[in-house]
Amino acid sequence: MIITKTLANGLRIIYEKIPYVKSVSVGVWAGVGSRVETRENNGISHFAEHMLFKGTKTRSSQDISEEIDFIGGYLNAFTSRECTCYYAKVIDEHIDTALDILSDIYINSVFNEAAIDLERKVIIEEINMYEDSPEDVVLDLLEVAAWGDDSLGFSVSGTAENVNSINRKSLLAFTEKYYTAENTVIAVAGNFDEEKLTKSIEKYFKNIRTGGRSYAEYSKPEFAGDYITRKKDIEQTHLAIAFETPQGDTNDIYAEAVLSNVFGATMSSRLFRKVREEKGLAYSIYSSPERCSNAGLFYIYAALSNENLKPVQDIILNEIMALKRDGISQKELLWGKGQLRGSYIMSLESIEQRMNALGKRAVLNKKIKTPEEILAGIDAVDTDKIDSLVDKIFSGKMAVGIVTNTDF
Repeated sequence: MIITKTLANGLRIIYEKIPYVKSVSVGVWAGVGSRVETRENNGISHFAEHMLFKGTKTRSSQDISEEIDFIGGYLNAFTSRECTCYYAKVIDEHIDTALDILSDIYINSVFNEAAIDLERKVIIEEINMYEDSPEDVVLDLLEVAAWGDDSLGFSVSGTAENVNSINRKSLLAFTEKYYTAENTVIAVAGNFDEEKLTKSIEKYFKNIRTGGRSYAEYSKPEFAGDYITRKKDIEQTHLAIAFETPQGDTNDIYAEAVLSNVFGATMSSRLFRKVREEKGLAYSIYSSPERCSNAGLFYIYAALSNENLKPVQDIILNEIMALKRDGISQKELLWGKGQLRGSYIMSLESIEQRMNALGKRAVLNKKIKTPEEILAGIDAVDTDKIDSLVDKIFSGKMAVGIVTNTDF
């Protein structure tokens, strides 16, 4: 059973007890990411995430690492467009240690000047690492082609120029504004004593800042539908195409996932069979839906030789036209749903994924759905829903990003 609580200070808790495991996953979720940033401070959410591991009032960065390693646990974090998560996985007897460490870094990080200057170098190396991944580069380029100047088009990591300009004052101001009780969710999945859990969270998070926003409200971005290319010294051409998806937290999310399975996300999909298996034009090709609070994309990615760019583009566009004209077959519907059901049910065996699902939806103020509700949503997808979705997605503008070693 999934339980939600709100403490007196405004901090929200969501947890799911899974008594047959011997571990627990704990996540501290802040409702902030790159989508709140401006062009000038883009990257500050990600920079703040890095700095929370660099020392608190009572722990050094080495203390943090050694303490979690000593109990055989795992500690990490990630930043996305709309949220940031600090999480730990430990055996169930060490849940208090996990909460102690997570609360300490979240509330008491000191943002030492020397550590900030050192971490700049690390983050710039991370940016350089992504630059060496053409797939990452073209998908970031696609976001710009889709959303233009809106913050949804910003890179989560930011730019090297911005990373060099972010300072202690701006990091402190950022965390003081967004890392507050009202903008934070503690998500827990695994084996624990429910009464002790609530008391421990109250104990360790009693000094969290208050007075921040309870959840984000973003203005709806306009889909730009641009065509952007970038020249880079690489071996292949990397192509990414996106269409805007319908808005709202509706059952379209299940139809989108089924459509993607049929169209390009699986080895049985139309694009994989046509482009790779029948024509041998690409090694990597797939489709995927991407959703934010009030915006979304259905995108297609392919990595291929320069001479194969036009043939692959033609196949993709022809397959889109075939979808619009003929829809999908009953057989495709059944295996698309079956694949989605299977992958979801298997994900329930991972306490990290269960914690992630709970925390993300809670911090973004979305309805928490039980596994039964999700499976019912998948089962309810039919060809009429797919046809309606295809018409909504593929009747609008198209955004294109291309990274290649040739001039256009």
